[in-house]
Amino acid sequence: MNLYVYYKFLVDESPGASGLVRHIQGQLASEFPGLKYDLLKRPNKDDVGRETWMEVYSLNDDALPQFQLRLNQLALEMNLPYPRLNELFVPIA
Repeated sequence: MNLYVYYKFLVDESPGASGLVRHIQGQLASEFPGLKYDLLKRPNKDDVGRETWMEVYSLNDDALPQFQLRLNQLALEMNLPYPRLNELFVPIA
């Protein structure tokens, strides 16, 4: 199962966001063994100067409900940009 979390924000209004996201990803990796993750952004800003970032998580289907709860909790605690949109994708058999 692959979970994609994306959001837009003005980077100047959230200094240190990449460090916060990477901290959360490290925390989640310690709580969910086998978790694979990445942090990406679009190469260009939108019309008002916002960057689009995407957190990518690959994990076991069984852990998904607990993982999503924990991810949302950490994002709120760390005051990450909101709204955070979630999309799930599964491998094609």
